Amino acid sequence: MTLLKKVLAVIGGLALAGLLLAAAVFPFLGRLLESSDVPAPVEAIVLLNGNPVRGIQGAELYKKGLAPLIFVGRPEFTAQKELVDLGLPFAHEEEDYLRVLALKGVPRSAIRLFGQGHMSTVEEVETLRRELGFQPKSLLVVTAPFHSRRARLIFQRVFPETKILVCPDPQEALEPRWWKDRQSALKVVQETAKMAYYLGGGAFRSTPAP
Repeated sequence: MTLLKKVLAVIGGLALAGLLLAAAVFPFLGRLLESSDVPAPVEAIVLLNGNPVRGIQGAELYKKGLAPLIFVGRPEFTAQKELVDLGLPFAHEEEDYLRVLALKGVPRSAIRLFGQGHMSTVEEVETLRRELGFQPKSLLVVTAPFHSRRARLIFQRVFPETKILVCPDPQEALEPRWWKDRQSALKVVQETAKMAYYLGGGAFRSTPAP
């Protein structure tokens, strides 16, 4: 019985320590998901899918002369089939990126589309690597701040010989007290789950892994 009490005491202590650690980390969870670099000249800019507003950041970096090319992926078309069948107009996400870039003064000749229907960041980056056919010396990645750390990890795995710079889009920044803002809280919870899934070896793909 004494041994059992000791075991239960240890388990209780570990559980309490875990709760205290979680409480201490909780306010900083949004910041832990972020990772950023100072922009510098690279071979190409990559605008990750997810929000066409990233085209504004990409265009500004392009017009500063940091890269001659901008890569934009063609992600999975997620519009509900029943609504499409009714004739409601839905643009593919990459089309919105192209419109934003054009409105910000980026010539179409400087934009390269890649992929077809990828459904995750992992598949998006793997598709870019496959279609490039080589390891560029450097890439500058534009994504949301809360997605930037996971994006860096994925790029570093898929492009191990490439210098990766991540320059998050400031327009997608989380609220400082993210847990009190509905949209920020949703993004942090989703991204934390995605990060855990990725670190555990998981990845969503529409085709078998390369």
